[in-house]
Amino acid sequence: MGKKKTLIAIPIAIVMVVILFSFFKKEAVPVELRPPEKQEISKAEFIPYTTPENASPITGLACENNKMRPFAVMYSGDAAAREWFSNLSLADFVLEMPHRAVHGDPRLMGVFQCNTPEVVGPMRSGRVDNISIAGSLDAIFVPWGGSSIAKGVLKRGLVDHIDCNGEVAPSGSDGVTCFRRQDIPANNMIKASTSISKLIEKAEQVGYRKETTLRGYSHQGDLPLDQRPEYGRLRVKFGSRSIGAEYLYDKATNSYLRSIGGHKDIDYATGKQYAPKNLITIVTKKDTWLLETDYKGQGLEDPWEGVDDTHSLNDSGGYPNMQLGDPWFDTKFEGEAKFFLNGEEIVGTWKRAKGLANQFEFFDASGEEIHFVPGQIWMHVLGHDQKTSYEESAERAAEKELEAAKKEVEEEMAG
Repeated sequence: MGKKKTLIAIPIAIVMVVILFSFFKKEAVPVELRPPEKQEISKAEFIPYTTPENASPITGLACENNKMRPFAVMYSGDAAAREWFSNLSLADFVLEMPHRAVHGDPRLMGVFQCNTPEVVGPMRSGRVDNISIAGSLDAIFVPWGGSSIAKGVLKRGLVDHIDCNGEVAPSGSDGVTCFRRQDIPANNMIKASTSISKLIEKAEQVGYRKETTLRGYSHQGDLPLDQRPEYGRLRVKFGSRSIGAEYLYDKATNSYLRSIGGHKDIDYATGKQYAPKNLITIVTKKDTWLLETDYKGQGLEDPWEGVDDTHSLNDSGGYPNMQLGDPWFDTKFEGEAKFFLNGEEIVGTWKRAKGLANQFEFFDASGEEIHFVPGQIWMHVLGHDQKTSYEESAERAAEKELEAAKKEVEEEMAG
């Protein structure tokens, strides 16, 4: 990340005195030490970046729509639908996470603010955690249907939304706002799509607030080319039935080239390989809603509120509840996270204050706020039975070991 740690210079004589003093604690002959001038342990130094006045609060890039509320559109995760993914590369933020309790296969959610493509999809239904994360970004949630519990949340009016399947008003199932495209040779489910410009019109008709209240993320500049590492590879395993995703760091563009099953993952509409500038991976507890669980007794809301008996029986144990700080059914509001940007792996944490409008906060291991590189953020949320792995060049691994040793010395001398 471009962090620079300065090793405190210690005269050899003083080091010898310190060592002897620690081994031979002679109370009768006190030794007065004059340690080096105390220096504050250096904190993370971020690459300078001048944020444009009209910067997106998500990407940090100049954006004509920087004050517009984003739209969080649910994408399918099915293997057959992926080759038709359209304009996901234009999203400011992408979420990828499990959509069933019994496996870790993901669905995706593209959050659009700066770009307003006319075709977005293939779409599918949403889950409670999708709704929660859309709320954290002050986005209008746009699913094509949903699980019974997710629809129950929408019916209670807890989040602004437009349902492309027309099950929970306000509906976008007018054939214009949401539609089934006719230009691809696929089944009707894969043809399910929407248009961001039409969603903007529908939101105005409904009377939703137009301007975003999102504070957004902090940003830094791209690491200079000559300081970027030569190699980095992140593997994300979604579930037992899927092969997962792989990201190869591209030094020239300072981005992460995405592949699925050993093949480049290409956006059908743009023809470009997905190449987010920032990656987040979070592994957290994945549980499910069960009829026999007393949620109110835990101080939580009842997930079955507004769900009829038939769906309650059918859906008990069927859908995942990721412990990721949703304001209704979660007890976990912080946890471990890993961040990949500027060619570096950063181990840190995520936090979120309880409340739908509260955005996620991200920190490194020293408690410093993560400064993202300007550009798309792609966040993976995995169940506790899943994993990620990262490998880097042997040279960079050795450099990091040395940096860690220097930091340890600094902390010991400062303490």
